[in-house]
Amino acid sequence: MRNKILLVLVLTLGLLTRSYQYRDRASYTHDNDLASWVVKDIVVGKHPRLIGQLTSSPGIFIGSLFYYLQIPFYWMANMDPIGGVILVVGIGLLGVASMYYVAGFVPSLLYAVSFLISNTEREVVPTTPVFLWSIWFFYTFIQLWRGNKKWLYVAAILISLIWHFNLALILGVPLLLLAFLKNIKTYILKDILLPIILCLILNIPLVAFEYRHGFTQTKALLGTLTTVGGTSTYTDRLGKFTQTVQYTLRNANRLFVDDSVKINQWIIPTIILAGILLYSTWRWLVIGWMALYIAFFSLHPLPLSEYYLNGMTIIWILGAGWLLTKFPRVVSAIILSLFLYHSLDRLFSYQTNHAGYIERKAIVNYIKEDAAKFNYPCVAVSYITSPGNNFGYRYWFWWYGLKTMRPDSLAPVYTIVFPHSYVDRMDKTFGSLGLILPDYSRYTRGDIAKSCEIPDQNLTESMFGFTK
Repeated sequence: MRNKILLVLVLTLGLLTRSYQYRDRASYTHDNDLASWVVKDIVVGKHPRLIGQLTSSPGIFIGSLFYYLQIPFYWMANMDPIGGVILVVGIGLLGVASMYYVAGFVPSLLYAVSFLISNTEREVVPTTPVFLWSIWFFYTFIQLWRGNKKWLYVAAILISLIWHFNLALILGVPLLLLAFLKNIKTYILKDILLPIILCLILNIPLVAFEYRHGFTQTKALLGTLTTVGGTSTYTDRLGKFTQTVQYTLRNANRLFVDDSVKINQWIIPTIILAGILLYSTWRWLVIGWMALYIAFFSLHPLPLSEYYLNGMTIIWILGAGWLLTKFPRVVSAIILSLFLYHSLDRLFSYQTNHAGYIERKAIVNYIKEDAAKFNYPCVAVSYITSPGNNFGYRYWFWWYGLKTMRPDSLAPVYTIVFPHSYVDRMDKTFGSLGLILPDYSRYTRGDIAKSCEIPDQNLTESMFGFTK
């Protein structure tokens, strides 16, 4: 009974931190727009996709599983992208429950309320399940190390999911191989062959795509791997190593405290690592796990982002949980209470940029209504924004049935502004977004009709990162 109460408690907290103000805090950037476009391509275009969007590594695409998982929730929401929030909340709660099952109450509580984790799991992007994957990677390693043969099937599933979530997760596979080799003498051919077959079956979409397209991703992956180490100088490598360590430390700190808390970045990670080294049976697994990530991204020339390192983020949660269970109960209770207060304070006081889901949907809806008021068969949309902030609108144009042309056409031009400071005057505002209406007197019915004769350019022009 006690265990059930504790599980319900952490799940309730996990639900709160992942769904509080879910509409207001739902972002809608290029990645979300592109994901919606992929879902539309599958559902409306009847295109059985094998791949998702292009990743930051040239020539390498992410798998399509996460987009298919979103489809039922899009249907539930009448193809509104807000439906995807239900999916990621579910993934987050599954992560909380998994952490409780794998590591117990304290790590699951840390996982449930950590602002970094809950905020990351709000993002409706293919990398959202990385934390969940990492929990089961850790547990699968332990089971294989102990000689539990059946967990080879779980290992096969985890390996097959890497392409769909984040290719950096492959860095942990050598550890699974090591656990497998430890007990290799206890396996018979059937124990090994069936999980391999399962892995191959689950990777049919990847194999099919590669076969149809001349193994372009395989070649691109091999090409990027050959750049590891490269011809960079010692100074360059040292700089990349320093950056990787700094990002690792930053991720570790943000799990527990806000950036506004002025504390040396080494203190929290050092305490947790010391606890792991002193108290954890799996200390060498944790150190090896971190070393693989830090070594790879220190040597790879790919510009580093924090989310590349999310595959090892779970280490800090596990380590902190292990350490707290070694403290006297009163001390642990005080620390957890302070952490809970700080995390919930971060949750309730967090301010968005007010340029996300609600605002982008509203501004396109207004353009649609204004165009209908003047009986415009199509419109043009221009942007006064910083680079990249002109993305995140195309799916809404399609969703509202708004036919759009390029700004250099003769169609009426609506101008979206972000931030407001870029211009002296706006006609309408939607949070941090501004809208400048057309100079209606400039446009003639004949010119508009001529511009609108061509197909909807919102549907025909290419989208960055999207391919069929």
